[in-house]
Amino acid sequence: MEENTIQIENDIIGSNQPCYIIAEIGINHNGQLELAKKLVDVAVEAGANAVKFQKRSLKDLYRNDVLEDPNIESQGLEILIQVLHEVELRDSDYEELIKYCKEKKITFLCTPWDKPSIDFLEKFNLPAYKIASADMTNLPLLQYASKTKKPLIISSGMSSLEEIEKTVSFLKERKIDFILLHCNSTYPAPIDTLNLELIPALYSKFGVSIGYSGHESGIVGTLTATNMGAVTIERHITLDKTMEGLDQAASLEPDEFKMLVKYIRESEKAKGKPIKKMTRGEILQKEVLAKSIVCISDIDEGETFTEENLGVKGPAKGLSPQYYYEILGKKSKRKIQKDQYIQDEDL
Repeated sequence: MEENTIQIENDIIGSNQPCYIIAEIGINHNGQLELAKKLVDVAVEAGANAVKFQKRSLKDLYRNDVLEDPNIESQGLEILIQVLHEVELRDSDYEELIKYCKEKKITFLCTPWDKPSIDFLEKFNLPAYKIASADMTNLPLLQYASKTKKPLIISSGMSSLEEIEKTVSFLKERKIDFILLHCNSTYPAPIDTLNLELIPALYSKFGVSIGYSGHESGIVGTLTATNMGAVTIERHITLDKTMEGLDQAASLEPDEFKMLVKYIRESEKAKGKPIKKMTRGEILQKEVLAKSIVCISDIDEGETFTEENLGVKGPAKGLSPQYYYEILGKKSKRKIQKDQYIQDEDL
């Protein structure tokens, strides 16, 4: 494989590869297995490479006193823990979803929020792990995940550049394969806060593959990210943005997600290669629209070409007007009538 590429199942991810598109189902299934399957179907229909879920062990994520009374910390944490209690899938549901994804031929990915969740997911031999922005600075979790020898996809939202530098150094020292995702962890993120210029800047600074995890409304920001060099994108997907849930409002509905994938693939075709070559259509257009050097008066054999006897007219049947000033002062090899084209052999 090329330098700075990572393979996830049959997909190679890198700067010269098609963008790897992850449909983040996350907790938008609201704890319902059948809703989770419907979201998988939507991702498959849209043409995503992978779907991603989340796995937590709340007793390993939070102190006992916080779980018993979330009010002791903050109202935001109280709401979060209440929602997480309600939406966590059963262990058997994950097993069913992994099997379902295999049947639908789409890669199953998951974000483990703690070490026991990694242990649980390892039973299913996932091809990679996604690390949430909240854990980009959680070096013990990154170290634990790295022991699986699986590639890591790590979001960098809520982190300073100094924190990103420290984590990247940590991963490089341990020779861990990873992709870093630029991210703004605001739900939804205002379009003018995305700072997508960071994608090539992070690549230049760290020399690792950079992707994008988007939480903005609509698809313009994410499409721009792919054109800025993001090798993978991750967007939340939902059946309906008005459904209850923490991430629904910052998600894409089925038609939006499908349109995003379509535009990314069309954009990749438009990028093409750094080769300047006229297409057949351009050649035909050039014959009609481009110009030639012509005589604007009769010219005798041996007569000097001057601005008084030469002009430029269409179509492109004679010598290109790019050579106009080069032939001034030279003598004609033949007698040329007015409005005839100047040809190479006339010089």
